[in-house]
Amino acid sequence: MRSEGKSYQFEHLPVIDYDAHPAYGRVLPMPQLGARLKAIAYFGYGFVLAAARRLVDVENLPRPGENSKKFSAILRALPTYLRLIILQLLSRLSAGGAFKPKTERGANIFAPLQRDGIVGVRLPADKIAEIRSLLAPHFKTLEAKIVAKAADLDDGRLWLDPEASADIYKWFNQAAADLGLLEAASAYLKRPVGVGHIAAQIDDKASSVSPFADVAVDTSPCDGFHIAPTHNLLKYVIYLSDVGPANGPLSYVVGSHRASLGFWDGLIRRANDLAGLSSTQAASRETFYALPNGLQRKAAFGADMLADDKYTQSVLNDQWTVTSDSENGVLFDPLGIHRDGKVTEGQRSAVVIKLTELPR
Repeated sequence: MRSEGKSYQFEHLPVIDYDAHPAYGRVLPMPQLGARLKAIAYFGYGFVLAAARRLVDVENLPRPGENSKKFSAILRALPTYLRLIILQLLSRLSAGGAFKPKTERGANIFAPLQRDGIVGVRLPADKIAEIRSLLAPHFKTLEAKIVAKAADLDDGRLWLDPEASADIYKWFNQAAADLGLLEAASAYLKRPVGVGHIAAQIDDKASSVSPFADVAVDTSPCDGFHIAPTHNLLKYVIYLSDVGPANGPLSYVVGSHRASLGFWDGLIRRANDLAGLSSTQAASRETFYALPNGLQRKAAFGADMLADDKYTQSVLNDQWTVTSDSENGVLFDPLGIHRDGKVTEGQRSAVVIKLTELPR
């Protein structure tokens, strides 16, 4: 269980002075008009995407089938999407306290989740073994994709199609309900929640090269910390292998979910991420630095945080690093500051689950 007394010290997400940053303002030339216009155009594209995703709550809509042509599938499903969007908006407006936990197990999950943005759970060994057996064919497919370095591989994850894997989704929905997770998640999000997406994930040893090696700047101790570019969902991660400090434990900055509630701040950060401006590549850094100061914010900001910064100290001091000797499952709000730790030894296997409002 997390250490008591941890809590993020600020009411807003980290603010970075890019003019004084050794990988930005100290080494990049002063942006000219053409570079500034290019940066604004990139940001505008990202802003439209971020605003649209926020408006339609895209994570709560059904994904196109695994083997379907996505554009044509979306066009065919457009009437369904519009109906779902309207129903979801109406149900949220009238939700009130309808989703407060009704059972003790749900309340016991909901209380720390609401307070800290994260709660750990302990699954028994036989349940972990059952999950390994249930997902064995999918992990085998994932391992083959990793070996082949498949182009469709998403950060070491293999998403399971809800239609093709309906029995697996049914199993995880029941298991989450038995633990009180669905009840707590519904109370937290103020809407009916279920298992929306399941992914098998394998993390191997990560590169130790600094993202700013081209300008001889060391890796930030906060590298990898970010907030999610999504809304209105919770994530549930189950470790299927032993996870210690060296093989990729999830770290979460306790209480930071409250700091990410600023509407415009969040929209700007997600716009830059969706436009590709959060990358630490030299060209992306140059374009990002050409933005006006008020737009120089990222959702993936960890790599840019300096070791001696006040925000860095709070992030490092107030993080809870979840290892499998304490909890092998964790439910959290991805709007809080978090990261999957870098694997420096061995390998990490896990199931990543999104709890979200299901189509009705």
